[in-house]
Amino acid sequence: MTMPGRDELVAALRAAGTAHHDYETNSLNGQRDMHWAGWYAAYVLGRLGEFTTPAQLTAWLESAGGEDWADAAAAAVLARLG
Repeated sequence: MTMPGRDELVAALRAAGTAHHDYETNSLNGQRDMHWAGWYAAYVLGRLGEFTTPAQLTAWLESAGGEDWADAAAAAVLARLG
């Protein structure tokens, strides 16, 4: 297991946000995805490798908050990892 760096994780979370917005807009016809955190977790782990479990990452993302969400979420995830 290789832990991602902060910048790498922030970039992956931002890319997940862009891709997920497209998914909600085009596949869900503008409806909010109630399982967004699982979607983000799958995207990020697919991009960066399995540095944690999908269930853990999903839970951590659901509880993350902050004005710059991707940055705050990355900080929260990395704090929990180690």
